[in-house]
Amino acid sequence: MYPKRYPGPNEDVLEAQARVCTGPHQTRPLGTKSTDGVQPAAILGTILKSLRGELPSAQSVSKAQMGAFFAAMTIRRYFPAETRWSDKEIEAFDELETQLETELPEEILFILNPDRGYKPSTMEEEVVTEACKKILKGEHLGYGETRAMAEAILSENVKPALKAAALIGQRMNRETYDEVRGYLDAFLGPEQVQEVSVGALTHFGEPFDGATRYFRPTLFVAAVRAALGEASVLHGVDEMPPKSGVTEEGILRALGARTDLGIDGARTLIEDKDVGFAYVSQREYSPAAYSIRELRVHIKKRPPWAATEKAQQLFKSPGANSLVIGYYHPGYEGPLLNLAWERGFQAALAVKGEEGTSHYTLRLAKPSTEGYMAVNYSQGFRRVNGRRDDFILDVDPQSIGFNYGRNPRMDAVSPDTFAESGLAALSGEMGHVYDRIVLNVAMTDHLLGICSDAAEAVKRTKHAIESGRALAHLRAYIEKSKRV
Repeated sequence: MYPKRYPGPNEDVLEAQARVCTGPHQTRPLGTKSTDGVQPAAILGTILKSLRGELPSAQSVSKAQMGAFFAAMTIRRYFPAETRWSDKEIEAFDELETQLETELPEEILFILNPDRGYKPSTMEEEVVTEACKKILKGEHLGYGETRAMAEAILSENVKPALKAAALIGQRMNRETYDEVRGYLDAFLGPEQVQEVSVGALTHFGEPFDGATRYFRPTLFVAAVRAALGEASVLHGVDEMPPKSGVTEEGILRALGARTDLGIDGARTLIEDKDVGFAYVSQREYSPAAYSIRELRVHIKKRPPWAATEKAQQLFKSPGANSLVIGYYHPGYEGPLLNLAWERGFQAALAVKGEEGTSHYTLRLAKPSTEGYMAVNYSQGFRRVNGRRDDFILDVDPQSIGFNYGRNPRMDAVSPDTFAESGLAALSGEMGHVYDRIVLNVAMTDHLLGICSDAAEAVKRTKHAIESGRALAHLRAYIEKSKRV
């Protein structure tokens, strides 16, 4: 669990944020019904009570919450009529105008009215303030502005309210391609990507908030692919709020592996023919990004970089480089695939998988149609003679021999149970965990162009497991990670 820096968060204000800190067609104005449990006057009253010190710390409204809430209110002035301020919201702000003007901190007053200006106290704060002047009016930033703003937010020199306002504002405005690029490079820019001496390398980018329903096979997929001569790199965190599900780091820790490898240690394991893959925590490659996890709780919504962080490139092979990412919200797959193309990846795959991962479900419940993306919807490209060859399809497990009437869940969800189940599957124990690993290895390698025939990909994947080679690579990782 992360150390707490902020008081609260206040649950009532979080509920208000959940309603208003969203897009122009999803926002639910406060107070539209008298029976509504979140009334705008009550929310403003709670914020004022918190500022006066009338609430216990655990129930206080943090400055980050205030920044997110008031940023949303400001941006909503530019929204369509149905998601703009309700009559009750207008009435509440009018009635409490004097108290708000007198008691809100200067940075909050600026967020509520950017035209009034704000005197930043640090250079980083000046960068974020200038960005907020655009964001809070529904405008967008260029690549350089976004990268500079994100790097400033990662510092300790910007007030939490301003950080929250910028992040929520960007999410509500929906990031442009230049903004997506800026966020990605703020964490670890392309100039920092390290060379690794393997013939080919695949990056796997999964949601950092983990799994709470289905088995998470990425780690075991990497071990199987290593046994097939395909190196992989995984990255993420130990725990990410608010979901705080099971992550690769948690599973590795349950297996007894080291989870604090830096870039050099990871490179050593990737290049080791007995291992062939590695995991790098965000704590190691971007400690500043890792250190503000708590902010995600207080802004209620995922920050804009929740999608882009999955496309982080840590290493580059002199041979073929591939990228596999999972996503849940449609709209991000196109920009992320374009990023992969621009950065020279030979192949990339974006999957609308289980819980927003790149993991294929064992049953295609409903095929994709125009305007609807089913789970297992896959989109990607291969670079062929310098040209981009795009593809789109639903992956139907039945077409390659996986016949499930329903998609099975785990009986228990924890790093320990996932570690035990994954080890059992790599030891040859049949069942849905085994099938899930096989399906994901086979379809990933098939769609990346590594194996031209899907049925053959399944066959060779099963052989890598049943021969014991996949388990040997995983065990080698566990032991050698302790010594690098």
